[in-house]
Amino acid sequence: MALTVGVIGCGDISRFHFAGLEKAGVRVAWVCDINEKVTGPLAAKFNARFTKDYREVLADPAVDAVWVLTFSTNHREICLAAIAAGKAVVCEKTLATNPQDALEIVTAAHARGTVFFTSYMKRFMPAVEKAKELIPRLGRILTTHIRAHQCWGDVWTAPGSFLKPTGDQPSPCKARLGGGILLAGGSHILDLMNHLIGRPDTVFADMTTPSGSDVDGLAAAMFTGPNGVAHWETIMHGHTRVGYLKDGWDERVEIVGSAGRLEILSNEWNHFDTKAAVCIHYDEATGAATEYRFAPVSPFARAVAAFCADIAAKRQIVQNAITGYEVDEMIGAIQESAASGKAVKIGWKT
Repeated sequence: MALTVGVIGCGDISRFHFAGLEKAGVRVAWVCDINEKVTGPLAAKFNARFTKDYREVLADPAVDAVWVLTFSTNHREICLAAIAAGKAVVCEKTLATNPQDALEIVTAAHARGTVFFTSYMKRFMPAVEKAKELIPRLGRILTTHIRAHQCWGDVWTAPGSFLKPTGDQPSPCKARLGGGILLAGGSHILDLMNHLIGRPDTVFADMTTPSGSDVDGLAAAMFTGPNGVAHWETIMHGHTRVGYLKDGWDERVEIVGSAGRLEILSNEWNHFDTKAAVCIHYDEATGAATEYRFAPVSPFARAVAAFCADIAAKRQIVQNAITGYEVDEMIGAIQESAASGKAVKIGWKT
């Protein structure tokens, strides 16, 4: 029997999740958003009920799982209520706006035995999956460089209205995302770093805010841990022709080991219908460099399919329930280090 799900939050990011749910053959029974202009067409398309109150979705015994796609500021309340209602949960990133709330959510999921995912979908890019497969062939991992340089326009001399506060009101970026490039772009590559080389122990970080803005436009850090040093960076920039596809998107991973090297050159996250990431493996034993190219495919759809399979089987295999907490704990440590100007030991709680 197909899963029955409710989708809470039908903003821009939801279109990728809805496409994945449709492809997975899931029954969407509810769509929930405060904006009826978006819920109406979705309800008609999926023959679903719609509501402005997420509690109606959670009260329906037919619903097996909920997709929480609201702003991060709402995640704690909705996720805790969904867990208490006995629903499996897939939540958009970031899981929460601080590591304490993220820990509370995943602790509640563990106590209830809830299948719980934070949707860090870049793990499901074929190039990333290939890199994960090849990691053991690198020998001892010595150093990692990972970055996301995203083209947001000329934010450093003329930040647009999305990044600027008005009067006593925060910028739309801060109100919707809870912060700037650290949360919007950096969270994904923090998760990739964890996924590929494991948790770090310490971090020394710096953050910079463009003049006239109230959110960070640059965050950079050096992490240390069991798998060597990781140099991590994310930035808003205005360069339109950089990156491996020369489209302004420059996101890449380089992992150097004693026996070889891996690179991932990534395409822009929402252009997966026409572009795809590349994985390059250099093997010192053979002297050969192998380039793995893949057809364009939606990592959202692949993530949704994997999550649905685990939810249907009442298991948690494809991704750990604490993934979202791990990223939020690292974000908190970056912010603490940047504010203090000192290295910080990451205080893992689980």
